[in-house]
Amino acid sequence: MRILAALLLLFAASIVSLANSPSAPAGPEPAASPPAPDKQTQADADKKSAGCITCHTASDRHTMHANPAVVLGCTDCHGGNSSVEKIAGSEYGSKDELASKDYLAAMSKAHVMPRYPMDWKTPASANPEGSYTLLNRESPAFVRFVNPSDYRIAREACGACHIPVIQAAERSLMSTGA
Repeated sequence: MRILAALLLLFAASIVSLANSPSAPAGPEPAASPPAPDKQTQADADKKSAGCITCHTASDRHTMHANPAVVLGCTDCHGGNSSVEKIAGSEYGSKDELASKDYLAAMSKAHVMPRYPMDWKTPASANPEGSYTLLNRESPAFVRFVNPSDYRIAREACGACHIPVIQAAERSLMSTGA
């Protein structure tokens, strides 16, 4: 009887362990984007935003910088593929199944996709609860896409201009203390 109880307990523990184990990555590690430049022409920056603004039409400004002297495109900070444009007439969640499929196909080519899409509830755009721990399992390219100011990727996204600030922040008590 004790042996049966021990086996049942072991079986139950293995099921719980499987249920709590992380999902497997959906694909290979995405390619990293080049670091953001410290200087570039407005035409170069515009190319790095061209496809992005075909979907992301409502934005407070085109870069995080209020100063017009800072010339950046979307992919300088976030990565991704700015050459992909929204197909005319395609919409996410459209009743027209083909239009919705076209939209999702373009989105997956343009965005850096998570390695664990089920955990992120892809294609939903809201970050799930506990996203910080999910980011710990993700590729640096996806971390950059979601949050270019994350210390794990800030050097590539912002370091060309802000490396002294990044280095100071990495050593600050706010980033190293509990």
